[in-house]
Amino acid sequence: MGGTEIFIPIRYMISLSVIVMIFVTILRLKVIYLDKKVSGENYRHPDFPEGSNILKNGQRNLANLFEFPILFYALCIMIYVTGNVDETFVKLAWFFLYFRIAHSIYHIFFNHIILGGFPARAMLFVPSLIIIIMMTWRFYGMI
Repeated sequence: MGGTEIFIPIRYMISLSVIVMIFVTILRLKVIYLDKKVSGENYRHPDFPEGSNILKNGQRNLANLFEFPILFYALCIMIYVTGNVDETFVKLAWFFLYFRIAHSIYHIFFNHIILGGFPARAMLFVPSLIIIIMMTWRFYGMI
């Protein structure tokens, strides 16, 4: 294993962020130019409260993709730089990606609440959190 395999899931995570960004931008432009639901100051500070739930969820998911996954990127780079890339880390990175893709799809298009206020998407977020904890714990044990 050459080590660069750890960058393939990173590449797809970045692609996921770009895809969500393009999707949200298209929805924003639709609200502005086709639906004409947003006017005035909202053009400068686009929270788009008049937009659809898919737009609101997409905007929030896009923000999420620039928060938590940053730890994943940093961790994978540290694993690579220290020469600790192995099959286990690569598999964990792929599973992180799979859960984040599922989380994004669910967050944007469904986003149901269960148990009186608990977001069902947490069932897709928590496994990715556990994967980051496992990767971190394992990495710290190697250095």
